[in-house]
Amino acid sequence: MGLSDVDCAGPRHLPPSAAPSAIRGRQILERLFSVAKIDNASAIAESLIAEFGSFAAVLYSDSRSAKSNPGRAILSLVREAMLVSSKDKMLDRICLSKAADVIEYLIVAMAQLPVEEVRVLFLDSKNRLISDEVVSRGSISEAPIYPREILKRALALDASAMILAHNHPSGDPNPSDGDIEATCRLLKAAKELGLAVHDHIIVGSEGWISLRDRVAFQ
Repeated sequence: MGLSDVDCAGPRHLPPSAAPSAIRGRQILERLFSVAKIDNASAIAESLIAEFGSFAAVLYSDSRSAKSNPGRAILSLVREAMLVSSKDKMLDRICLSKAADVIEYLIVAMAQLPVEEVRVLFLDSKNRLISDEVVSRGSISEAPIYPREILKRALALDASAMILAHNHPSGDPNPSDGDIEATCRLLKAAKELGLAVHDHIIVGSEGWISLRDRVAFQ
């Protein structure tokens, strides 16, 4: 059982905005900042779009300055609200009958991150979510996947299955040889312990892909 059933094989591209991305993004930012009564809302919105290129890129840009920057603080709250909303839907439907909710959550949580991040959704025997954890962070082009540590954590949680996910900051979700190799190592080790790996999802700003299309998960 996996998440690839929700679409055809190959990369799944995210739908474009009905309006040009930069213009629509600036409009959204300007409205947010105006509602929050931030001075120079229009100029700040235009500057952020010029720097990052799109609303999504601004939203997921480094938020470490949020405490001292009211505009970034508002965007941090918006991102947190999106994560809570999509995760709530996923928690209710993690049995994979609504795989689109899992994909939506992973895209919101990871697609625009500036560095690679490896996340694991640990599931019980009925595919209900036990824990959602970031197990590794890396660079702009690579994050290590440690099968031993992932499986150790799965056993500690008494998990029966898991969904592995990571992002590609480049935007292109197509897997590297290293992604496929790491997935195969995890599958082999998990099988020896009687644990199931339902899928390995890669997300990016251009879309997402399931490695079930490339690797034998049985």
